[in-house]
Amino acid sequence: MRFPDLRIGVVISLMTALAACSRTPAPPPVAADQAEVSPAPTSSARVSSTAFLRGYYEAREGGLFTACGETSRRQVTSIDEATAAALAKANANLDRPRFLMAEGNLSGKADVEIGRFNLISGDAWTCDSRIDDVVLAARGTDVLWSLEATPAAISFVPAPGRAPEVHGFAGLEASSDGLALSAADTGFSASLHAGSCIEAMTDTTYGWSIRVLDKGQTFDGCAWRGLAAP
Repeated sequence: MRFPDLRIGVVISLMTALAACSRTPAPPPVAADQAEVSPAPTSSARVSSTAFLRGYYEAREGGLFTACGETSRRQVTSIDEATAAALAKANANLDRPRFLMAEGNLSGKADVEIGRFNLISGDAWTCDSRIDDVVLAARGTDVLWSLEATPAAISFVPAPGRAPEVHGFAGLEASSDGLALSAADTGFSASLHAGSCIEAMTDTTYGWSIRVLDKGQTFDGCAWRGLAAP
């Protein structure tokens, strides 16, 4: 009468062994910096405002900002030191609204955090100024050359009245001391450095200085970033 019990025990032992052999092994541990984390859902407006601000800055009452597309002023809760210094210098003679493009964040419905500036201007720039399809634009301060880079091409006019040179756009990338603009063909490139660059003709302070190299010639000037992805 013990044999059936013995056979049942053997069967149970075999089934347990087979289950152990067929179990999928656990994956190796993943380092924290390699783990994939799903981003929190955000609205497109939030993403846009976090990356780039456009609007009018007023120095009164601790700093006020009216974003493009809004009608009410926001209180500036924090501001980059270099941006504050550039705004103070621009408003040294007359305290009036200045058009500002800068990194920053629209916080809630009434506050704004302003980061590093891209452009500060009086009447030469407005919320309607074209920047959506521009990667980078620049102009000379001594010699009146101009440059515009879009994802399709780089257009460079070395002097007033000259025909534009058109180069294929190859990229705008971070370099060791700023940004580097490259063309698809050799002989043309540009390097950018962060810092105030003043153009008196249009009463504009740009956030970048630029040096263009074209066929062995050097052109210095000021530059600003557009909204188009490089």
